[in-house]
Amino acid sequence: MHRQAALDYATLTQIAAHLRKAARDMSPLIDTLYFRTAPLAVMECSTTLEALAQEIEQDDRRTMSEWAQNAICNF
Repeated sequence: MHRQAALDYATLTQIAAHLRKAARDMSPLIDTLYFRTAPLAVMECSTTLEALAQEIEQDDRRTMSEWAQNAICNF
């Protein structure tokens, strides 16, 4: 169970890194939009992806650890 939790933890880290990279890659594109002062959903993409990455690194890791602990206790 500890091994699987460690693998899942590493996967969460990779997913968060991909989200951050996507946010970084999109930011220059978003900055080129002429109508970027308009209320466009795209303007929130980078911020939203960064927030999601943080949530995965903090909340999902904590939740996964709790679930792993419970699974170990139930054996």
